[in-house]
Amino acid sequence: MRTASRQGWQLAELQHDSLVFTAEDGLRHALKDGFFYVKQPAGMGLSAGDRFARSFYLPAEKGDADCYRGYQQWTTNQLGPHQGYFCRDADQTEQFFLESAWWDRVYPAALIRQAEAMRDFAISIQRAVLTHLDLPRELWQEATGHSLTPQGTHTLTFNHFRPEVAARGLNIHKDSGWVTVLRSTEPGLEVDRDGDWYPIDPIPGTFIVNFGCAMEILTRSTTTPVAAVAHRVVRQACHDEAKPDRFSYALFVDSSLDNSVCPGLFTYEPATGLRLETSFETFLDDILDNTYQQDTTGLY
Repeated sequence: MRTASRQGWQLAELQHDSLVFTAEDGLRHALKDGFFYVKQPAGMGLSAGDRFARSFYLPAEKGDADCYRGYQQWTTNQLGPHQGYFCRDADQTEQFFLESAWWDRVYPAALIRQAEAMRDFAISIQRAVLTHLDLPRELWQEATGHSLTPQGTHTLTFNHFRPEVAARGLNIHKDSGWVTVLRSTEPGLEVDRDGDWYPIDPIPGTFIVNFGCAMEILTRSTTTPVAAVAHRVVRQACHDEAKPDRFSYALFVDSSLDNSVCPGLFTYEPATGLRLETSFETFLDDILDNTYQQDTTGLY
């Protein structure tokens, strides 16, 4: 595998609802790459999310008041499709997915505050990107499945990598939605560029941002297409017990799953307007199912 320095990826800061890149023409490169770094907002604490990521999979012990443990009990039976705790044989990851409608009932108070801050930050990034696309502002809500509003689907997802499991780290996939804001502290994430895999290693004080399939589908016929790039996490090797396991977590911005609000994913044709491509719920089901199977990839 050829390598690329992390300086090859773009770095931005959100300033007054605008993305300001450190490199000239940084936004254009970021839209083509499908990934970029963004500085973490001043005052956004991450300790609750970091603690949850390191603890959610641990069993709650009798008499233990640690509210960051014992989340294996939360499953799709209580929470609905694609939510709760998942542990699959095909990947080293065990995961916890939770949409914003459930945050108040499930997450500890400090994590709720962080989740809300990350959601608002992700939506602000999405708005900032939309201002640079040739998509009329009056179409934003319909075109993005009301993802910029509380009607959208906003999910905070945690990943714990188990190095003792003889499996891939996390399968090749593209995210389904609009914008993903990722917290990662250890190497392992790789992205596909023209058939070669390149690392996108964490930079302290930043999130990693990537675009999803919904953004790619919407913009692919425009003068400013946005890439949703295939990515994966490489297998984590067993290590000294003194080194913590790899973890990550991300805020996903997706379209509304309410068909009366969002009929599906659109392509925007500058000459004719929006064209409905597919049901978002069906698209989401398919891409998630293919991501977590042994012999498929989460692509479309």
